[in-house]
Amino acid sequence: MRKKENADHELFDAQYQNLAWAISHKNPLAKELEGMDKLLDEVPEILDFLQADLAKATKKSPGGRPAEVSCEQVLRAAILMQLRGLHYRQLAEEIDANMLYRKFTRFYAKKIPHFTTLNDLIKMISPETMRKLNEAFVRLGIEKKVEDGKSIRHDTTVSETNIARPVDARLLNDTVRVLNRHLETLREAAPQISFPYHNHTRVAKAQAYQIVLTKGKNAAKKRRKLYEKLLSYQEKVRGYAQAALEAVRCAENSGASLFTAMGTVAELEETLPLAETVYNQAYRRVILDEKVPANEKVVSIFEPHTDIICRGKKGSATEFGHKFDVATGRSGLVTFYEVYEGNPCDGDILKDSLEHHERFFGRVPERLAGDRRYHSAANEEIAAKAGVKEVALPKPGRLSEVRKSLQRAKWFRKLMKWRAGIEGNLSTLLRSFGLKRCLWRGWRSFKAHVGLGVLTYNLRLLAGHLSGA
Repeated sequence: MRKKENADHELFDAQYQNLAWAISHKNPLAKELEGMDKLLDEVPEILDFLQADLAKATKKSPGGRPAEVSCEQVLRAAILMQLRGLHYRQLAEEIDANMLYRKFTRFYAKKIPHFTTLNDLIKMISPETMRKLNEAFVRLGIEKKVEDGKSIRHDTTVSETNIARPVDARLLNDTVRVLNRHLETLREAAPQISFPYHNHTRVAKAQAYQIVLTKGKNAAKKRRKLYEKLLSYQEKVRGYAQAALEAVRCAENSGASLFTAMGTVAELEETLPLAETVYNQAYRRVILDEKVPANEKVVSIFEPHTDIICRGKKGSATEFGHKFDVATGRSGLVTFYEVYEGNPCDGDILKDSLEHHERFFGRVPERLAGDRRYHSAANEEIAAKAGVKEVALPKPGRLSEVRKSLQRAKWFRKLMKWRAGIEGNLSTLLRSFGLKRCLWRGWRSFKAHVGLGVLTYNLRLLAGHLSGA
C-alpha cells in the first residue's frame, strides 16, 4: 500500500538547519513555503482523500516492491509545480537541486522520481478529490477566523485548452495527418491485415497552406476550390480508415491474434467519428455556406471537449476552452468554483452556488454581489427567499426610477465596489496559477487542473493571512 507520508528526515534536517537562516534571508519564497507547509500538516485528513486515487498506481504490480512516493509527496509536488509554474521535467530537476523544495515536498535526501512518474501520479488525482482538498482548506480558514462566508462575490472567466485557433483547413489537415499516422502504425503492427491505403499527408498539408495564404479579389472562390480538393482527400483517408477497421473485425472473427495492434485500433475508432464531424462542418460552412451552430462543431480532434465561448463583451474575442465560476469572500479565499460544459448564462449558475454555500456554511450569505450578467428577477427572488439580506446584481439596459434609486443606495454601491475586487482574484488565478491555459489533456484532467490551481491559490493566500503578510 502507498504510504501517506514520509517521516525519514533526521539526517536531512541536520543539514537543512545549517542553511535555514541563509535560505530564509536570501529567498523570500522560504517564508511562504514554510507557512504553506504548516497548513498542510494541520489538515492530515487530506491524505485519506488522496490515498484512494493513488492506490490505482500500485494495483498493476501487487507483488512488487512498495511504492516509493508517498501521498503527501505527490500532493506537495503538485502544489509546488502550480505555485512556481513548472513543467514536470522542470519540477523533478528543481526539487532535486533545491534543498528548500526537497524539504517542502518531503523528499528530503531521497532520490527524486523520474518526471514521468511524477506526471502519472499527479494526473491520478481526480477532480472530486481536488474539490475535497479545497473545501478542507476553506474550513481551516473558517476555523482560524480568516473567512466567515457572510459576504460573497461571483464572477466567471475562461480557461483555454491547449489548442491552436481552429480553422477548417487546419482541422481537415489534422485529421488526415492523424489518421495516416494510425494507419501506418497499424500496418507495421499487423502486417497480415490487408486494406487499401495511400499516404495523402503531403498533398493535404499543401492544400491547407494554400487555403490560409490565398488572398486577393477572388480569394473566396479560390479557397472554395481548394477546400473541395482538401475535403476529397480527407474523405479518401476516412475511407482507408474505415476499410482498415473492417479488415480488423474480419481478422478477429477468424481467430487471428491482433494484440499488438489493439491500441492503434482503439485510437482509430476514437479519431474516425471526429474526422467525420470535421468533414461535415467544413462542408456545410464552406461549400453549402451554412452557419453551423457552436454545439455541433468540433474545434480540436486532440481536445474534443473544448467549448466555444462567446462572452458578449465589447472587443472580446471568441475563446476556446471552458467557463468556470468562482465565488470569493472577504478574505479573497475561493469558497466555491465550478467548471462548466458549454456556455451557460451566468444567471443560470447563481442558484447552484447559493445552494452549495448553504450546505457548506450551514447558512446563506448575508450579502451577495455579482456583475450585470448575473442579474435576473428570478435570481433576486431566489436570493431574497433564501434569506440573503443584501443582493447587488445591477440590471442591464434602461432602468426605471425605482431601480435607479435602488442601485444608487449606499449599501448597493458599497457592495459593487467590493465586488470589483474579484477581478483581481481572477487575474491572479489566471496569470500566477496556470489557469489561463490548461496544458493537461482530457476533460477529467482539465477539471482537475482548475481544482489544483484554486487549491494552490487558497493555500498561499491562507498562509499569507495567518503570517500577517
